[in-house]
Amino acid sequence: MDIWIIITPVLKTIFYVASLLALGTVFFARHFQQFQTAENVAFCSRLTVRVSKYGMVISAGLLFSVAGNLGGEVWSIVDPTIFSIAISSKGGNAACLAFLGFSFIVIGRKYEFSAVPMLVWVGVLLLVTSFIWTGHAQKAGPIAQGLLSIHLIGIAFWLGSFLPLRHMCSSPETESLYEIADRFGKLAIFYVSLLIISGLIFAYILMGDLSLLLSTVYGNVFLLKMTFVSSLLGLGALNKFRLAPFIKFEPSIGAQRLKKSIQTEMFIALFILSFSSLLTTSTTLPMGG
Repeated sequence: MDIWIIITPVLKTIFYVASLLALGTVFFARHFQQFQTAENVAFCSRLTVRVSKYGMVISAGLLFSVAGNLGGEVWSIVDPTIFSIAISSKGGNAACLAFLGFSFIVIGRKYEFSAVPMLVWVGVLLLVTSFIWTGHAQKAGPIAQGLLSIHLIGIAFWLGSFLPLRHMCSSPETESLYEIADRFGKLAIFYVSLLIISGLIFAYILMGDLSLLLSTVYGNVFLLKMTFVSSLLGLGALNKFRLAPFIKFEPSIGAQRLKKSIQTEMFIALFILSFSSLLTTSTTLPMGG
């Protein structure tokens, strides 16, 4: 059995988690900086640095997986010829871009002085670019790449905010939690609308025929993914319309309920990212590619 059939999707899933946490925490810190306590600002900074370091390791792993897939054996990753081909390939380029993106985010967050914060946003740009540099979006053209970029930004804000919000649920500063949860719900309507619209159009461009949702492996996996997305949307709506307002009147109870809801959302999100990994590494497009 080709071991890379297993390793590559696992690496991709972990890469998605690290990327969305890094991007989402940066977006969270930017949107809610005026409402956060000093302790939560420090938490977001530490989280961004930590997941970006993991992201650097996983990006290197993805580069080795490109070499492994090219050679077909584990030992291919130490073959200089195969490795040089891997680096110059689209997949290798994407892994290098992601590595640089994570590196810039780490530098910008860990060593904050004068011009350095701009490095964080350079890192964000490089990381987003790594997603559209190869794969289905690259083959489908500029419009698909633009849609995937919008989709990625939307989902990064949504899923990447889970850990900062969860951390705030344990904070005694419930007033700031209510302000952030309320504002997050309003911003989420915009971001989630973007990610759903862009995601559906992107999927249609890739598939070309909606009937293929039922008659192909790619379509079936996509439908499973959308089932979990629908569940996540339902929990998100519950948070916005019931739990966030409840925090204002029953801070302690509301915070604990929100924390439990976020933990459930994180579990569902892991399934969604796993299905996304399968779509990009282990299935072929119905229309070819």
